[in-house]
Parts: sequence; C-alpha cells; structure tokens
Amino acid sequence: MASAKTDRPVVAAAILARSSSPDRPGGLLTDRALTEVRGRPVLEHIVRRLGLCRNLSGLAAAVGEAGADQRIVRAAEGLGLPVVAGHPHDVLRRLLLAAESLGADHIVRINGNFPLIDPWALDELVAGHLAASADYSSNGHYQGVVYGLGAEIMAVPVLRELVEYALPGDLYSGTRLFLRRPWDFNVHLPSVSPPAPDLKACVDFAGDEKIIEAILVAQPEPDHRAVVEFFAARPEAARRSGGATEVGLSKVLLFPEKLVALKDNGPESRDLSYPVSVELSLTNRCNQQCLWCSDRDLRQRCPDRMSLDILDKLFADLARGGTRGVTIEGGGEPTISELFEPALRSALEHGLAVGLITNGLELFGPGRDPSLYRRLEWLRVSLDAADRRQYLQSKGVDGFDQVLANLGRLAELAPDITLGVGYVLTNRNDDPDHLQQLVLTLRSLEVDYLQIRPVVDHPGLVSGTDLGFLTKFSTPDFSVNLAALEENAPSGNDGRPCLAHSLSTVIGADGAVWLCGRLNTEAGARPIGGLTASAFRDIWQGPERARQTALAASPDYCRAHCPQCRMTKYNKLLYDIDRLKTRNFI
Repeated sequence: MASAKTDRPVVAAAILARSSSPDRPGGLLTDRALTEVRGRPVLEHIVRRLGLCRNLSGLAAAVGEAGADQRIVRAAEGLGLPVVAGHPHDVLRRLLLAAESLGADHIVRINGNFPLIDPWALDELVAGHLAASADYSSNGHYQGVVYGLGAEIMAVPVLRELVEYALPGDLYSGTRLFLRRPWDFNVHLPSVSPPAPDLKACVDFAGDEKIIEAILVAQPEPDHRAVVEFFAARPEAARRSGGATEVGLSKVLLFPEKLVALKDNGPESRDLSYPVSVELSLTNRCNQQCLWCSDRDLRQRCPDRMSLDILDKLFADLARGGTRGVTIEGGGEPTISELFEPALRSALEHGLAVGLITNGLELFGPGRDPSLYRRLEWLRVSLDAADRRQYLQSKGVDGFDQVLANLGRLAELAPDITLGVGYVLTNRNDDPDHLQQLVLTLRSLEVDYLQIRPVVDHPGLVSGTDLGFLTKFSTPDFSVNLAALEENAPSGNDGRPCLAHSLSTVIGADGAVWLCGRLNTEAGARPIGGLTASAFRDIWQGPERARQTALAASPDYCRAHCPQCRMTKYNKLLYDIDRLKTRNFI
C-alpha cells in the first residue's frame, strides 16, 4: 500500500471478520476469514491483494468480540494488522472504531470472506469517491463488480453521525443504511463492464473455497473481467442451490390423497374431502392503503361479522373434517382485529396448525402476547418495498423501519417458526440495487425466505424487471423464491378447467365462505354459504358449492372469469397428469 500524501484525505481500510455470523449456520462456514484457500487463510489473501492498492494508507481488522474471535485476532496480528473489536452485529460502530484507530477521513469496508477483492477496481472506486466528494461509494452493487470482489467507502464524519443517531432497527442494516436512504446522502455507485449480476465469488459455504482455488489457478491475479471469463468457461461453477422455498407447486406432493380427490371436481360431482388449509380473514379493516390492494372494494361491501363463538365452531368442524392448517390473513390486517389473539388460541387448541400473513406493523403493539408467535408454524410479513421511501409511497404509511425492527425481534423471539417476507413486485419497487440490499438485510435478520410475486389486477403497475440474479444470495437456510413471477402470471386459468380450488377455501370477515379467493373480488360474485347461518360442513357439501364447482369445471367459464391466480399452476399439473399415456414408467 502506498503512503498517504499530506495534501490528500486519508483513506484506510477495515477488514470485517467474525467467528460467528448473523446468518444461520446450516452449512455456512463459521470462520470464513480463516478458511484455507491454496494453503493460506482467506484473511491472508485479502491482505496480500490490498497490498496492490495505490490509494490506501492503512489497514486494520475489525472483529465482533475480542474474546469470541480470538482465533481471528491472532491471525490478524500475525499478519501485522492492528485489531479493533465492537458489537458483533454493529457494523457501523466497528467501522468507526477502525477509522479512528487509523486516523482516516474515509474508511473502506472489506468483507472478511472476500479473498478475491479486486484492488484495481478498488483504486478506481477510491478515486471516484474522492472526486465526487461522496458520503458513500460502492462497486459491489447490481451493476458493479462480481459479488465478492467489491468494496464500500464511507466518509468518516457521516459514518460518525450515523453511529450516533442510528435507530435500534438500523443495527442489522449496517452500511446498507446508505442505500436504503440514498436521498439523504451523496452516493456514488459506479458501473463496470462486462456486467455480471448473476455471479458470486466469495467464501460462504463448504466448497466455495474450491471455486476460489480454481479461479486462482486459471488467473493468479484475477480482476473482475478475469472472474467473469472464468465463469463463462465454467458455468457449472456458478450454479448454487438455496433452502426450501416454503411456497410453490411442490408442496401439493405432500397430499397425494387430495391430489386424487381433486379429479372429482367436475360438472357431475365434486371433491367432498375438506380443504388442506383454509384462508381466514378476521377483519376487513386495514392500517395501510396499498396501491395494488385487490380487496379494497371488497372491504367496503363486506362488514366484519365474525364472532369468537362462530370461530370456535369453525375450527372444531375443520379439525374433525381433516383440514390441517388455518392461515390468518386479510381482507384487512388481522393483527388489528380484537379477535386476533382469541382466534389464534382457539385454532391451536383445536389442533390446527396456524400460519399468519401480516403487514408486520402491529405485531408488538400494546397488550399483545408475543409468546403466541412461537406457536405458529409460519409467519409471513408483506413488506412489498425495499426502502423507506418506496414503502411510504406504495402503502401510505411510514412503517418500513418499524417492520424491519419487528422482523429482527421475531427472529429472536421465535427462531423455530418459518419466517418469510412477501413482496408484491410493481414498477414502483423493482429497482435491482435496492432489492439486492433488501435481500442481504433479510438474510442478516435470519428470515427464512423472500417470496416475490407479480402484482395482479393493476396492469399499470406491472414490472418487467428480471430479478433472477437475486437467487445467488440463497443459502441452505435462506431462499429467494421467484417462481410465482411466472407461475402466477397467467389469467383465465390458462384456458383449463379449475379442479384445484378445493385445496383451500377462503372465509371472509363477514363469515362468507368462497369457492375461490380471487373471484370473490367481483361485485356480482356469490359465496357458497355463510357461517353466520350454517355450519362449514353443510356449506362444503351444499348445493351452491356443487353449482359453482360445475361452473369452474368449464374451461370457457374460467377463460372468461378467472383473473391471475396461484391455483393455475396446480390446475396445469392436474391437466398434464391426466394426459399422460405411459403411466407405468418414469
């Protein structure tokens, strides 16, 4: 590294390295900075590569806790690095400690699992950062260098102010705060060529070090272009698998008896077996005004009429009939209903598994019993925005930071439930850079998956952005699920009969039971019955369900009436199976 000149700002670098990670273990290497690549630890590779930089005046290692990270401390000191220690999750404070110890005006963040950090790209980044008088610069974004080769730079006075005034929910965001609030800072994000948003070259999981070794064999001093060329010649090295998606077509294979029964949903007969799960609205009131809300008109037409007595009888009926789970969702926002906790307890007491879909704002409101969340099987927060401004513009409330804080609290409170985030993709929230930062934030919050699905019923909001690159951030314990963007896109049930509707059913906050959770948004649609007057079993086996089942069995009816729907993929599966001729072979 070159010595700093007195007439230039002092730019130093901090290597962030920890023995424990904010990501869940599941295959993640716990000592990534010490993982050996070609006989040397990753940390040594980073130090050597940074030695090729012309614009750095100093280098330190920033560990999480001196005691817990003793092995990293000894390795760093053995390489001649000064070491600072801070809160393991507080990246901003650790960077500030490193900057102050090095007397830096600007501090460069280097991740301790990036053995191929690109020193030439870093020199260009530093020069551009200083020329732009930027508060924050990064070349590790969507249009930047291959993930694992990039770095970030922060002006120390701005970093100090962030550390002083950061909110509790900001703790897990770290330097991503700059990209979550770009309007508050002078941000410099240079692009590079060739673009490579799908590629990743760092040491996260067992086997990653073999890929890094292969790159170093092909090119001993690789830069961004050399790594891109390596993966072009070895595309199999870029393939990665993530965790379970938790949502999608494959789950239907868990219920083979139901798959067989669905074929009875024809004009002359119907599947009388109970739905696998039920979607239940507790209220039509909501504390948000989402631009794409499909239930807004429904909420105005249908007042809340449910009672705990009706719900108790419903849950008992569903449990006797073989229904496995109840999803408490909208309509409106379930957590603002006075029935929320009583309904949750009642369903659990009847032996039903319970899932919750919520916007996440009121999860920890006054009088709430947070211990109930530990008894859920899963919980999905409808976030639908990648930063505070998008959230405010699309939902009408300033709740983004609060929801992120609630997600972090949920992950700590109920680590055994499946915690997901839902994201309705529109042309207002499809910026790839913002989404990349959101994915990394959700991973650090220990969320299990992000499900991105298309906006429906609002053609003016449809996005055409390709987000396939996000899957590179999947891990054994975190998945980015994009399947719904394709599977949920067709309308008119793709010209097929609807046989799969009895996999689930929708019960509104007025007690109405619907054959389909999408057709109920039409003003002239009719429910198959109402729980205020009839038992669920009588409705499920009654004449109105028989009539609507016969209508749904007509491809012409579905073509004319069905909007985009998640059941279409199941109907396609049934349609394709029915047309197989060689049934005795795989």
